[in-house]
Amino acid sequence: MDISSQQGPLTPLSTAAPRGRDIPQARFWTLALLVTGLALLLRLPTLAGRSLWLDETYSAWFAAVPLRELWTSVPLYETHPPFYYTLLKGWTALFGTHEAALRSLSVLASVLTVFALPAGARWARLGAKAERVALLAALLLAVNAASIQYAQQARPYAIQALAGSLAVFFAGMLVLSFVRPDPRRWCWMTGLAVSTGLTMWLHNTGVFAALGMWTGMTIALLAGTPGPRRPQILAVAAAGIGALLVWSPFVPMLIKQNAAMAHLAYWIRFTPRNVTAAWTVISGGQVLHYPVALLVLLGFAWLWQRARAHFWLLACVLVLPILALAGYSYVVKPVFLSRLFLWLGPLGMVLTALGVVRLPSRWRLPAVAVVLALSAHAVLGFYRSHTEDWRGMLAQVARDSRPGDVVLAFPNEVQMPVTYYMKSGPAVAYLPGPFPALHLARTYTGNSGAPNIAPEDVARIRALTAGHPRVWLIERLANLYDPDGIVMKELANRYRLVQTIEGNGANIRLYQAVTPGT
Repeated sequence: MDISSQQGPLTPLSTAAPRGRDIPQARFWTLALLVTGLALLLRLPTLAGRSLWLDETYSAWFAAVPLRELWTSVPLYETHPPFYYTLLKGWTALFGTHEAALRSLSVLASVLTVFALPAGARWARLGAKAERVALLAALLLAVNAASIQYAQQARPYAIQALAGSLAVFFAGMLVLSFVRPDPRRWCWMTGLAVSTGLTMWLHNTGVFAALGMWTGMTIALLAGTPGPRRPQILAVAAAGIGALLVWSPFVPMLIKQNAAMAHLAYWIRFTPRNVTAAWTVISGGQVLHYPVALLVLLGFAWLWQRARAHFWLLACVLVLPILALAGYSYVVKPVFLSRLFLWLGPLGMVLTALGVVRLPSRWRLPAVAVVLALSAHAVLGFYRSHTEDWRGMLAQVARDSRPGDVVLAFPNEVQMPVTYYMKSGPAVAYLPGPFPALHLARTYTGNSGAPNIAPEDVARIRALTAGHPRVWLIERLANLYDPDGIVMKELANRYRLVQTIEGNGANIRLYQAVTPGT
């Protein structure tokens, strides 16, 4: 991203800073493609080796729902917009529904985000220095462990990172057009409107991203740009109206979703310390907290000296969404999750690269080497980490089950992984009913289709298990969905526990009927 200079009159970066030699076009695109290829290679290991976790099976489930239902009834109980599921529906129609196919859409978005950094700098004609910063930022994003992690998930976060980083780019270019004449201002306005609208379509918390960008542009206009204010204000307002128009079809769904969410007993517990988790995602790992923070501060120092308008814009974009979502979680509903800030990762790497450029020349290469080494450590840690292994657990149930076995499962949202992975074996009964179980007079914790266990479920448990010598129980987060232990207490009255399959986030238990003399 190019920046305006504030040494005397505001001028572009290319005239404010010492100009490096222009990168020949062939060499520039070769470097950009090499970095993009590295990003792709790092996002392929474990892509198909890991089981889908629960939220990914949600994606597979909703991608298989008829399109009309996906856009009418599903938003009444699902807490995410239907846009990502629609994209995934089309993607799986072309490439299939196995794990790698489901996740490859996110891989593509993540790799395109890496490529977009240098490509945007060259397209916008920002100059040799900005292009070098963009190439370095692309390299840092290519090896960013959080970017790699969410590129391997069939969830909307990697695509939102692409849309969000494009929105930040267009916002920066729009502000730059206020500093120097730019005939492409309408291009930046249109790009900002579309990319911000898509950012909000990909997750409900995208509105906080828009808040950060428009607040930042407003402060940049007031504190850091010359020239007549009227056309600048009209440009920012027009881009905002365009973003709202792109997003507006979802607003009625959002109102209904918020009404449903108001009745949920949330499983998240927010404390101010959770804010550091957002920085973990942006920086790429806990081991990178301080090195990246130092370089980002140096990057902001450079912006303060040479590009005051972009200092305010990027500071608001980086900080305000985190603080606003933290405040919402503390006061209204606890919805603060670190993965919601993946879209800030590309900006974090741009500021990190700018901080490297701010260092004395003798320190630049060692600084880059340290960040790359720590990033490699974080990436290896991700490759070795364990996630929910629904594939392995359910395969063992199918393998070890016997004729006459019955399977109980709660909460009923485990119907998604069971449907995806357990194609054979005993039939499964979901408690208190198949997903979605809507409008029951009981507590809902995860979403409006997955109610908690209640005492009235005991009669159904007895009816389902009557005459069966063995009962499998699949449970996830029993402390949340069955805090009184109703299901396990009822089974313990007539059965004894003989086997436990422990998973990351879920457990499967096998009960056998107690016989006389046992």
